[in-house]
Amino acid sequence: MNTQFFEEYQTQLLDWQKKFFSTWMESLPKGTAEIKLTDTFETSLKLQEEMVKSYLEAQEKSATMMIDAQKQFWDNYFQALRQEPVSAN
Repeated sequence: MNTQFFEEYQTQLLDWQKKFFSTWMESLPKGTAEIKLTDTFETSLKLQEEMVKSYLEAQEKSATMMIDAQKQFWDNYFQALRQEPVSAN
């Protein structure tokens, strides 16, 4: 069987990882470095809530991308097997 599909899967996995981290970093609230210890409890709580929400959104997107990549991989795998000639003994 051709290793092209496995190489394609590895490429898709790498792309998925890049998209996951870029999505997560983009969704983090801006200006987190400006938060001081003297901020109120409510401000800290809101920041934590935003971070959890953004992390969960990134997880959801990454799970969807990973499932799509796995579907594509297995579709390609079975398609390649169907194209291989069957040897008759």
